[in-house]
Amino acid sequence: MPSEIDIASGALTKLGAQSITSFDDLTARSNLCRDYYPTVRDAVLRAYPWNCAIERAALPMDATDPLFGYAHRFQLPVIPYCLRVLQVEDDIEYNIEGRYLHCDETSVNIKFIARLTDPGLFDSLLVDAIECRLAAELAYPVTASPTLIQSMWSLYKAKLEEARGVDGQEGTVEKWTSNALTEVR
Repeated sequence: MPSEIDIASGALTKLGAQSITSFDDLTARSNLCRDYYPTVRDAVLRAYPWNCAIERAALPMDATDPLFGYAHRFQLPVIPYCLRVLQVEDDIEYNIEGRYLHCDETSVNIKFIARLTDPGLFDSLLVDAIECRLAAELAYPVTASPTLIQSMWSLYKAKLEEARGVDGQEGTVEKWTSNALTEVR
């Protein structure tokens, strides 16, 4: 199982830089990795619906209703922290504002991307994507190479595409149903 240090060292290795053994080893590289890693991890998790990070929750209604627009507001999950709402049950009309989901319903169930902080829970493609995105973010401060930034960013995007292909093969294929608009054609 990879650790945060393994992922950060992998990013540095992709840049041709020396790896680190700790976020606290008093080098510029370890300080950069410590500062960038959490933000990059969350950005990569939020960018794609990684199967390993999907959770479901019934949201608690907040005691305070919105001032206008919707009848109720619901607190988004804090543990695990909700990075992105993927789906709301029954496809109700809703809006996310801050840490709340606003809607006219009296109960709400969601599917969401959770903030995973334990790299032992990461899919191997997620590890690769975090390494590549972290390498792209670290490329200039570590190497001062704009070309390397573009190269690592392209590699990151390729990892997201690879994950789409793999994830698309897991689970039941959604059934296509026709509606009045498609039947007219």
